[in-house]
Amino acid sequence: MYARLAINNAKKSVRDYVIYFVTLTLSVSLFYAFMSLSSSSYELITEDTFNFDFLKEILKYSSFIITAVLTFLISYVNRYMIRRRQKEFATYILLGTEQKSVALMFFVESLIMGIISIIIGVFIGTLFSQVVKSIIFMTIDKEIVFSFKLYMDTIGITFAFFVAMFCIIGLFNIKYLRKIKLIDMLNAERKSEFQFKRSKKVYIIAFIISILAYITFIYCINTLVDFSKNPSDISGDPRVYAGIAVVNFILGIYTFFYSISYVVILIKNKCTNFKYEYTNLFLIGGIVSKIKTTPILMGTIALTFLGAALSFVLTVSMAQYALGYLNYRVPFDITISNNYSQMSNIGDVPKVDYSEIIQKLKSEDYGLKDYCQEEFYLLNDKASKSNESLNSKILVIRLSDFNKLREMLGYEKIILNDNEYTTQWQNNVLQQDIDKYINENQYIAIKDKKVKSSSKAYYKDAMGDWIYNRAKGLIILPDKYCEYLNLVSTSFFANISKKISYNNGMDFEKNYIPQWFEKNYGTIIKKNYEKTDYFVHTRIKSVEHSEILNATLGMRIVGIYLGTVLLMISLTVLALQELSDSIEHKGRFKTLNKLGIDNKEINKIILKQISLYFILPMLIAIMNFPVFIYNFFKYMETGIMLYVGDKAFVFSVILSLSIIVVLYMIYFIATYCMFKNNVKECLNHNKNIS
Repeated sequence: MYARLAINNAKKSVRDYVIYFVTLTLSVSLFYAFMSLSSSSYELITEDTFNFDFLKEILKYSSFIITAVLTFLISYVNRYMIRRRQKEFATYILLGTEQKSVALMFFVESLIMGIISIIIGVFIGTLFSQVVKSIIFMTIDKEIVFSFKLYMDTIGITFAFFVAMFCIIGLFNIKYLRKIKLIDMLNAERKSEFQFKRSKKVYIIAFIISILAYITFIYCINTLVDFSKNPSDISGDPRVYAGIAVVNFILGIYTFFYSISYVVILIKNKCTNFKYEYTNLFLIGGIVSKIKTTPILMGTIALTFLGAALSFVLTVSMAQYALGYLNYRVPFDITISNNYSQMSNIGDVPKVDYSEIIQKLKSEDYGLKDYCQEEFYLLNDKASKSNESLNSKILVIRLSDFNKLREMLGYEKIILNDNEYTTQWQNNVLQQDIDKYINENQYIAIKDKKVKSSSKAYYKDAMGDWIYNRAKGLIILPDKYCEYLNLVSTSFFANISKKISYNNGMDFEKNYIPQWFEKNYGTIIKKNYEKTDYFVHTRIKSVEHSEILNATLGMRIVGIYLGTVLLMISLTVLALQELSDSIEHKGRFKTLNKLGIDNKEINKIILKQISLYFILPMLIAIMNFPVFIYNFFKYMETGIMLYVGDKAFVFSVILSLSIIVVLYMIYFIATYCMFKNNVKECLNHNKNIS
């Protein structure tokens, strides 16, 4: 009997809570879509220049973590369903059913709904997995080939994960239901989320706190932006400012929603004509009552919605930033560099001969196209006595070596007179800093000679970041002057015509090069360094490209996943709260109908009520969204302009907002239709009784 009753109630639950059911199904489908990419049976791409094992791990574990956030939603909706049906449960108990049997029956209902959503979600997830696959293939410029296939190991993980989640929450629900008193079940609808004090002073103080908290938040954010531009001008730890900003922003949101109902009441009392116009009194009363009883929920929804929007925009932008920076960071196919910062005696610095490595690249047919062995020098001997100075001092490179690098990258050669020098700077260095350096160094002294700044005093062409030795720039001198300077580094740069597989590249970078240095320069390394890795650094462009693609794709896909889940949570909770009004306060709509208000006008009231309730938390989030985006842009302005581009950044914002608007409209329309149908059924039932 109980089993049949549980099944019948489950059918009713699917009909009554279709939004929750759809959200749960979408969550399962997203989980399956991401987890399927990490299946042992799934082969993402066969080309050996890419290795997406790291991406698969990112998607696997992030799917567990992000989907676990849904525990909040499932737990909340289950408690909502319990509260919604407590009178029904009380009726069962009054008819002689044991309270533990009622609790177990509700658990079975929830589990049935969950299993149905898992089954449907797996099939929809197969479609979503093709979307994720398309994102990956478009990023690596490969032809998209769709393949619809079910992976049994992923299906097993999906069932195990969600069923375990349902069971854990179900056990807590059983415990909760068994402890509720019968009288509390009968009076459950009279309870609100929070009991408020009616003193207007409390509301006024809360409103003032919200304003002060927001001002503090803006001040801390602006301080962080100023710190990114001029760190020396700001005192204090930036992490402290960031922490204070976050705390004050959250405090401001919650205190605002605590006090906003009083503000609405004041406006209502002042606008007497508007208040008593047609059905406005009914509408305003319902909205104020809703805000007063759910301020914590409204604040949480606003924060969740803002988090979803920021997740969409920031992760996509940072992924594009990383891809753009990769092209600047690794312009050569092979780069080998040395670090001499830990050497106590500059005389220990060896002049590395890379001829054996050159022969290896030729003999193993990597298609060595061109290469250059570069020597870097220290301008001031005194700097060598300080490890810190040696590690950050602007180094010197010979004009012939510099021109060879430019030639390898497709740039024109530069020309200097015998008594001139020029500079090369990273492209993120501010123009004012370059001008300051050149103005302060119109002449540089080398032995007994002075070399003046060239008429073309600087260059900012993209040449990678390893030629700078952790400094911001590089000095280029005619070759003859470098004979008087101390050698501090010998690096190797090469371009090849053939692709190196990821595994071969990793072997060359992690095994061959360190072993080669240990064999040829082991004595110097042991004297000054704990490990060979501290002395020599190697970059293989294909390896870097594969690893950066893993990271950027992970950020982009996980950001979209997280944003979608957070958005679904906030919209589902909003929808369920509104639908509860259509059932718990159906008497108000009956009264309106008896007063002569027709169905068309009642539908208008429903539309206005849902619109206001949906818009308020979203409006707060949308108002703060530009603040975060603007300050993020100012904080990362140089990098965004160089590696992302303002058009690409704006496009990512527009794309993210488009996804949000589409999901918002889907939930809004679904809520309106279900609310209207619930009220219609109530009014029709009332007419039939009459």
